Amino acid sequence: MSMDLNEQGSEDARLAAGSEVNSSREQPSQQLRLERTSAQRPEDAIALIEEYYEAIQVVERDNRKALLEYLSNPQSAVWVAYHGTVPAGCILYRPLPAVDGAGEMKRLYVRPAYRGRGLASQLLRTLEEFAASQGARWLYLDTKDDLYEAIAFYERHGYARCARYNDNPQATIFMRKQLPPPVTVRSFQPGDEEAFRTLNEAWISKYFHLEDKDRQTLHDPHRYVLSPGGQIFIALRDGEQIGCCALCVREDGSLELSKMAVAEQERGQGIGRQLMEHAIAYARAHRIPRLYLETNHSLANAIHLYESVGFRYIPPERIQPSPFARANVYMELFLI
Repeated sequence: MSMDLNEQGSEDARLAAGSEVNSSREQPSQQLRLERTSAQRPEDAIALIEEYYEAIQVVERDNRKALLEYLSNPQSAVWVAYHGTVPAGCILYRPLPAVDGAGEMKRLYVRPAYRGRGLASQLLRTLEEFAASQGARWLYLDTKDDLYEAIAFYERHGYARCARYNDNPQATIFMRKQLPPPVTVRSFQPGDEEAFRTLNEAWISKYFHLEDKDRQTLHDPHRYVLSPGGQIFIALRDGEQIGCCALCVREDGSLELSKMAVAEQERGQGIGRQLMEHAIAYARAHRIPRLYLETNHSLANAIHLYESVGFRYIPPERIQPSPFARANVYMELFLI
């Protein structure tokens, strides 16, 4: 059974003309995905950035040649978010040579129809993770003082005002954030038993209570997860175990995504998504036909995360009894 990762948090604030608006939530049948754009397929990114320019009347604009240079530079990156095949938003990263060990976030934009779904946060997290992987210790941005909601959004994500770092004549607010070391995910190793147990006990005890099935799995993961052919993945930052998830073998040949936990102080940084994507990639590589999970309807943030990577609700007539009293939401993701 999986947890509330608190990945999305409250999306009550909005970003003016280029960020999130707290409108209707994404429906379960809809899915948004992020894709790093290449110089061979630049049109969607260029169209979104041009739309962004018009939305907030940007004076200093990158021309097509400059945008193609970003896409051709492996140290820069542009991501486009898609709803199906429709571009929904974008963000751009580039190194900042004027500041040692720093990069710059630019052109964060979400089309109005797709705001209020945590997409701007997801774009920003993706960029921050990339910047950290490139060795950036600081991430900078500039904006205008009349974009109040955008400024509030950045402040909630850990950005603080700083001195001017460029000569952009339209920018009046300059902000930066110190990036934490990157998070890595690896398979379970001897010595991970204690972290696997305590991370899960913390969230289960906070929202529900430990059940017999929890105690079995958490006190003997080798017997109940690993020996039958399952997997446990551990998220680490600076060598510290800060998150985990398990894939447990089911009788029908599918795997159950279970025991997913992120340390409370690390939540809201995309670590749960990183663990989940690692688990999905493992299942695909091993030709697993289906992933299954159980959760509780009160864990709305976790359910939103599951939906965003493609999990769908199992029809009532196909639901099997659960060993957990707290389980009342059942989801699956077909991989083959």
